Amino acid sequence: MKTILLVAGTCLALAGCSTSSHQTAWGKPGVTRVDYGTDIGMCTGLAAMQNSGNGANSAGGINGRNASAQTDTARGSTAASGAAAGGSGAAGGSNVPASGMYSGMASSDFVQRAATQQRAQEMQAKKLQAETYKHCLVERGYHEFTLTPEQRAKLATFKAGTNEYHEYLYSLGADANVVAKQGAH
Repeated sequence: MKTILLVAGTCLALAGCSTSSHQTAWGKPGVTRVDYGTDIGMCTGLAAMQNSGNGANSAGGINGRNASAQTDTARGSTAASGAAAGGSGAAGGSNVPASGMYSGMASSDFVQRAATQQRAQEMQAKKLQAETYKHCLVERGYHEFTLTPEQRAKLATFKAGTNEYHEYLYSLGADANVVAKQGAH
């Protein structure tokens, strides 16, 4: 039960934070403590299983592309031009041309594009998880509501994930007046 509460609290905290300054929570008037914990745990589990792909096409770089044009050395650096001209392309006197992803350093442009793609994939996965979590709660009859400044202040006095934190959120979410008056629009 503590594990479910920890996972649920994390998910509630993530789902409750939005880009605006208003923190939200989820409630279902009259829900029992057991049903609340079960529903939150089930929705958290479903959300955790969501992902935006297995990354099968990204092993070689950006979307699996591993072209030699992605390195500085392949784009005409000193080593590549020296080898092509018949000179020694490396300090050891080797005439082996530098090409391929693993023969030199990746260009800074390529590294930046790969990092940007990775961040975009992570954001997409988090968005999918949040949408799955919200959809699951709505299917079970829960409603999102905005916490008042006083409620946010009191919630901030509890360490996220503790029993007190979850009990406070449960007490708010099970109260029909709170859910009706503070319903998120």
